[in-house]
Amino acid sequence: MYKLIYIFLIFGLTFSEQSSEKLRDFKFKTLDKKKVYLKEFYKDGPIAVNVWNLSCEPCKKEMKYLNDYHKKYAKQGFEVVSINIDTPRSISKVKSYIKSAKFDFTILSDPRSEFFRKTGGKVMPYLVLINSDGTIFKRKVGFSPGEEKKLEKDIMELLVHNKIELPPVTKPKQKTENDTK
Repeated sequence: MYKLIYIFLIFGLTFSEQSSEKLRDFKFKTLDKKKVYLKEFYKDGPIAVNVWNLSCEPCKKEMKYLNDYHKKYAKQGFEVVSINIDTPRSISKVKSYIKSAKFDFTILSDPRSEFFRKTGGKVMPYLVLINSDGTIFKRKVGFSPGEEKKLEKDIMELLVHNKIELPPVTKPKQKTENDTK
């Protein structure tokens, strides 16, 4: 994993999908009705924000991979934040689904779809990769089986773009005459 990230650094990739659009600080509620602000999540590192609802089957498939990447890249400061846009009447079904799926990332509620609309969302699943300075790195619409590798590549590019410190590359110890005896 570190080798791949290192390779991205070496070649200094440029991203045609980058944006310098700064997000305003959106306010959401957790499923327990606590108020939170989006900036609380990206202040410690880059994040992926996915928008979904219960009737979106591709959303649910993408979320399984996002959960894996949330765990895999947590040490690099990466986090997934999931925004559900179902109505308040459906929130008990949302909670039930989340509990059964055993997702490790944060789930927020936005029943007015404000984030979705104001960041250019038109189709779900809708994923926004956000830099640690609050600017949009990339947007992604839709999900089909097989796209999970491209999704992981985009997350790795996000980490590299945010200059996430990578572990130092250590050279293998050279053998001496004493090692061979």
